[in-house]
Amino acid sequence: MKNKRILFIALVAALFSGMLPFAAQAQDNEGSSGLSISPTRRELVVEPGKADVVDISLKNVSGIDITAQAFINDFEATDTGEPRIIVDPNQQSPASIRNFLIGVEDIPLKKDEKKEFKIPVQVPADAAPGAYYGIIRYAAIPAGRDAPDDGQVALTASVGTLVLIEVPGDITEQIQIRAIRALNNDKFGSFFLTPPNKAAIEIKNNGNSFSKPFGRVGITDITGKEVYSYEMNSTDPRGNILPASTRVFTDDLQNIKTPGRYTITANIAHGDGSEVLTHSATFWYMPLWILAMIAAALLGIVGVAYVIYRRRFRGKSKKRR
Repeated sequence: MKNKRILFIALVAALFSGMLPFAAQAQDNEGSSGLSISPTRRELVVEPGKADVVDISLKNVSGIDITAQAFINDFEATDTGEPRIIVDPNQQSPASIRNFLIGVEDIPLKKDEKKEFKIPVQVPADAAPGAYYGIIRYAAIPAGRDAPDDGQVALTASVGTLVLIEVPGDITEQIQIRAIRALNNDKFGSFFLTPPNKAAIEIKNNGNSFSKPFGRVGITDITGKEVYSYEMNSTDPRGNILPASTRVFTDDLQNIKTPGRYTITANIAHGDGSEVLTHSATFWYMPLWILAMIAAALLGIVGVAYVIYRRRFRGKSKKRR
């Protein structure tokens, strides 16, 4: 029995000692990838045949010496405005900035080192007017290790600067308000038992360049009294909608307290603000206790009607007898 215990303890000790190098390596990996970058977005207007630069500040916050491996990626728009990065190097967007950027290279960084540098932008003379966009991305690779290729970099933590370039010329500015919705806990509808806490405005950019819609949104009750208002897309800088894309601008709602019908009215402008689009949508807020009272009242009316009917029916029956 004693020999079995000794054998069991030895096996556990061997297993634990075998896991120590793995645990140490896991901790090293967790701390081996870390960068901070600024700015996170850069917007340029560059005429065909002209040049500009993208200023970038990159800092190593990983705790070890690294190489910041550089990538230029295209991205797609999501309805929240967050970019969906395209990591497949064989998939290139017609609006790609890859051919515009010069000298994008890996940056060696010692522990806690910060470097500021410029990436030249050269727009071809034959570039068509409109919007071009992409992301300059850096992945932290520990010094002395092989860097992953384009297909593997999606698995590596990275930071990036979104680069939005407008080439002037025949620019079309046109937006469309596709929908206005009230939401409660991210679920939209037109009838709510609890007050909705957000408003979502879906806008499509039908132009060929970036669009930054803005405007006032007001919420009125059934009497026409305004109970709340806010400015949509009021951040600095304002959020963009990419060409041929749709974006949903979601903001908080307040003061929906009294049961009844409410109307959300949005007056949205874009570009120089000369064109304002107006769109509205309604929703109902009816708490459960109101519905219970209405149901009780209806049942009461039905009950009274039934009693009156029965009395009259009995009265007619007695007369016939």
